[in-house]
Amino acid sequence: AGLADDMARRRDFLSAGLRAAGLVVLPCAGTYFLTVDLAASGIGMEDRAFCQHLTEKVGVAAIPISAFFEVDAPTHLVRFCFCKRDEVLAEAVRRLGSGIV
Repeated sequence: AGLADDMARRRDFLSAGLRAAGLVVLPCAGTYFLTVDLAASGIGMEDRAFCQHLTEKVGVAAIPISAFFEVDAPTHLVRFCFCKRDEVLAEAVRRLGSGIV
């Protein structure tokens, strides 16, 4: 129960930070990842390009969902992992708040 509560707190913290940065976050239950819809967020980049940009320019890593597909991959979804230390999540939220694109 303690682990579940801790992960829910981290999920909610990162979700709020992503939303504050202007990203549309999909509902999440039973995973360590939050999924963001780039198209719904008004970002015209494909997932791989966005993740590379985010890593290089913002200093926050995300995972392109298309990496898990061999064919017919969605290219408008990325995921962020929230099973991180509180200070790592806080720094990611701070960086995301400084501007994504």
